[in-house]
Amino acid sequence: MKKYILLAILTACVLAISACAYDGRTTEPEPALTAGDDAIYFYGIYKTSEPVHLSIWLDNEEWAHALILAFIEEHPNVRISFEQMGNVDSRGHMLLDGPAGIGADVFAFPHDHVAFAIMDGLIEPVPPALQAKWERELSDSAVDTITYNGRMHGVPFVVENIALFYNHDLWGTTPPETWEEVIAFAATYNNPVTHDWAMAWEADNAYFNYIWLTAAGFELFGPNMDDYRQPNFDSPEVAAGLEIFLQMRALMGLHIEEVNRISTEERFRLGEVPLTLTGPWAIPETLENGVNFGVARIPTIGGVQPIAFSGNLLAGVSSFSAPTNRAWAYAFLDFMVSERGAAIQYEYMRNMTSRRDISGIPGLADDPFLRGIAEQTPYTVPMPTIPQVAQMWTPMAELFQFTWSDELTIPEAQARAMETYRTLLGIAGHSTDF
Repeated sequence: MKKYILLAILTACVLAISACAYDGRTTEPEPALTAGDDAIYFYGIYKTSEPVHLSIWLDNEEWAHALILAFIEEHPNVRISFEQMGNVDSRGHMLLDGPAGIGADVFAFPHDHVAFAIMDGLIEPVPPALQAKWERELSDSAVDTITYNGRMHGVPFVVENIALFYNHDLWGTTPPETWEEVIAFAATYNNPVTHDWAMAWEADNAYFNYIWLTAAGFELFGPNMDDYRQPNFDSPEVAAGLEIFLQMRALMGLHIEEVNRISTEERFRLGEVPLTLTGPWAIPETLENGVNFGVARIPTIGGVQPIAFSGNLLAGVSSFSAPTNRAWAYAFLDFMVSERGAAIQYEYMRNMTSRRDISGIPGLADDPFLRGIAEQTPYTVPMPTIPQVAQMWTPMAELFQFTWSDELTIPEAQARAMETYRTLLGIAGHSTDF
């Protein structure tokens, strides 16, 4: 159900503007701005001072209301209707509601929906001047997640990556700096009879296991992560990474069929496991359960710092948004990732902002758990934005699943992963000629 937030209309006399708006999909140069033009332009986009009605879809209702109310305090000519919409559901709804004229002007979506939203023509490229501003203010990995062919197609407002979570009572108050320390600890801690393991993580999940491959120098889709013809599952780096991964069986004695969130991460949330790999989504429940824990950068492997995936929540301006709405829609996105917007986000959702500098955000800079997540953030790469990323997850997961279970040797698993990848590409209609 839509919820409407009514606004006061600007009483000050401001120059009325034409309905013509800069279209981010064109190559038209931005207007040359002169003194005083900032009142009628938003980073090169014409904006109207007349009452404007924006439709916004966001996931968390309480946070969205606080964010919207703060925005309209600054821009009382903007009326906003809000509809609670799940981030993973918004793209599907926009496919139907956008062309029908009933979609949102601004909607949010997760990082793995970026390529499809762009392919489907659902989101506008960001005007160059605004993109330059965000590139200065936001973290590189977050910006890269929403950048396609050199253009941002929205803004990242939540940054997520995994880190090492450690139980103070079972491990200690100082996190391990190397995996060698953890393996040595496991030799005395593990007990198969009582199912006590030094560490438990989702060892069948490519997202969590990517770190073992990057520790060996693996580059997914090439150095720029944009060439689907280079999955590199058959590379020497993957073989070396899998050797590292198999060393980690010393930490957890579960069969691959037994590995799932309940047997791994959930046990850490209950205080039953010293160490796990997880992300900020696990913090609230672990705190609620009274677990005494910390969060830190992932330990090194042979002196090499592993690189994890960076996942983000993003928001974009709909390609079906009315031209008169677009400047204000971009203004709303810019407010989302401003210091004030980031402070509201932290207050209501305890999420990590994409801003480079968090020192001016009340509470966030002093949050010990998110600060631990942030220690790993410089050692992350963004999720690839190419469409073929959808065909990558299954074969990458097979690398880990079949070697952990000893069903395949490392070379056999690599060959199978390449075969699975080509098969899935073909089913999806992509070329397999490489």
